[in-house]
Amino acid sequence: MSLSLPLRQQAFEGDLVYNFFDNLLPDSKNIRARIQKRFQVLSSQPFDLLAAIGADCVGAIQLCQDGILPSINETRAKPLSTEAIAKLLKGYATIPLGMAEEFDDFRISIAGAQEKTALLWHEGKWCYPIAATPTSHIFKLPIGFISNNNFDLSDSCENEWLCLQIAKDLVYPTANAQIQYFDDIKVLVVERF
Repeated sequence: MSLSLPLRQQAFEGDLVYNFFDNLLPDSKNIRARIQKRFQVLSSQPFDLLAAIGADCVGAIQLCQDGILPSINETRAKPLSTEAIAKLLKGYATIPLGMAEEFDDFRISIAGAQEKTALLWHEGKWCYPIAATPTSHIFKLPIGFISNNNFDLSDSCENEWLCLQIAKDLVYPTANAQIQYFDDIKVLVVERF
């Protein structure tokens, strides 16, 4: 699963395992608290949170409940309108990672401090993936103004896009990304790799 957890017979335990799974979650304590509240998780411990939302994690890791095996032969998804995506993005303060209640089996975990969600590009449309169908793209919102540092990162989408283009021009492997608008909401859409 990781260079820090190479394949071996002996089980891993302790801080190495805790930190690996902790790093699959968003960094923000506020986002974690919203996840805990949204899914009525008893604690904010990584394993408890991931038991609720770990169906689509970084590195193609899927944490599923005992006895439930995801089908890799079936893509299940619900198409979304531009308006529905805009509503989802506007609701980030109350809907952690875009996991709206009307899509109860949409469970993702994306690390980092920035507000974001992930969706599936399927048959020419943006969709909510259903059950164990993975997402294909991460939608990153602008970071905005950081008041405690008096620092404006409202152009974080453009900045990240430009850095990716420079890296690509220097022949570094990069994710495909583009800036998109859903109504008046700007996001950096990054293809997962």
